[in-house]
Amino acid sequence: MSNLSFRPNVVAVIVAGLAGFAFSLIWYSPLLFGDIWAAANGEAATSMPIWKLFVAPLREIISAWVLAVLIASCGINDRKGAVALGLFLWFGFYVVQLAGAVIWDGMSPVLGVVHAGDWLIKMLLMAVIVAAWPKRSGRMHERST
Repeated sequence: MSNLSFRPNVVAVIVAGLAGFAFSLIWYSPLLFGDIWAAANGEAATSMPIWKLFVAPLREIISAWVLAVLIASCGINDRKGAVALGLFLWFGFYVVQLAGAVIWDGMSPVLGVVHAGDWLIKMLLMAVIVAAWPKRSGRMHERST
């Protein structure tokens, strides 16, 4: 498991995470699916505390970091492999968890599809950014044990 000691390129991870967050801002805007999201959340959609906009990008940055570690650990060095990994992780984890929210927590299936679409595109976008980021020399810093 020596590849798990890989330290991702912090700039690539932050750029990928912020790109994912920026995408979500557009996805949930009135231009795309904001009306569906607002209808499902009712009054809570208009009274969101501002701190959430500062904390929310951390989810994408953490996801981008995990993607970077897995891309390196799996030896993926092209966009096609990154897209395959992003799709695999999205389906195996996000869709499965979201299905639970629809089945057990009463989330609207339409809202579930909107959320799933958001994370599908974010995962693919972040995976491609991390995989395509120019490699620096000594990119893989393995800890000697």
